[in-house]
Amino acid sequence: MQNPPEDVAKLRRGTLAASVLHDIPLEPREDGVVVGSQWDERNAWTSVGWHDLALAVDGADPESLTGRLRLRDWLNAYVTLAQLPALHGGAHAKPSRAVALALPVGHPLHPGQDWVVERVLGGVLHVGIGLRRPPDAEHHEQLAVPLPASAATAAGIDTRPWWKAIAKHREEMAVLAADRLQTDGGGILKPLGGCDVLTLLSGHWLRKHLATEDGIGMRAVAAPMRSRGWFDLARIDPAFVGAAAVATEPELRGVQRPLLVTAEEVGLAVALLSPEALARTSLADPAGSRAQHQRDVLFR
Repeated sequence: MQNPPEDVAKLRRGTLAASVLHDIPLEPREDGVVVGSQWDERNAWTSVGWHDLALAVDGADPESLTGRLRLRDWLNAYVTLAQLPALHGGAHAKPSRAVALALPVGHPLHPGQDWVVERVLGGVLHVGIGLRRPPDAEHHEQLAVPLPASAATAAGIDTRPWWKAIAKHREEMAVLAADRLQTDGGGILKPLGGCDVLTLLSGHWLRKHLATEDGIGMRAVAAPMRSRGWFDLARIDPAFVGAAAVATEPELRGVQRPLLVTAEEVGLAVALLSPEALARTSLADPAGSRAQHQRDVLFR
């Protein structure tokens, strides 16, 4: 039997916060929680120990925003996997909501190194399995969230056989995204088929299309949020990428600096200033940086 984590109280509070704020049906117990998909179907709830929930936060404070989001995604993934029917030979069919998901290294949703299936050259993006979320109350498509490897292990599910089909779907969506860019000509990347902008950029075909379209072999792409990307940066204010990233909710945030995309890599442009400093500098009143008697304004 595994020993419980040292600070069960913080883990308990973080798990309860995830339940209340994200409507996850669960009930805490002395040795963990019981969790399910519906509040009124308690006979179908399953138990989760504190040790598994400690793995879910991957070292983050359970009461922090990052810890709460990781607990939310872990619990939802565990419930989804625990309900999968077993097929012949003990294997499990891939859920229809399973998709590829690319996240920046250090992103609040990143569930840890054991989740990573692919590492895109350039050191910016890690790719693993994600789950598409149901539409929100206004029937808007929501971005996918990670399916943590530790949740699959706790549910007794081997997700490795799913990757071939998931990667194939990601490449098909990358091809479709490249076709739409040629057709629309708007210079804006949008999610497709459950794959957000960063996930589409993890697909080789879209990277090749962007990098070779103008004959240079490299393209600068702004993706401050996971739901939008811009590659015509000559028309964008330099402060936009950092300011837009800072203004975006952490779980929806993309990358705070422009990306340099080649057919094989996704790297980061050199950071001269932090996104916050660049935004402050660009938006500052030029007259405010001089002495009052030198200000080139009508009224002082």
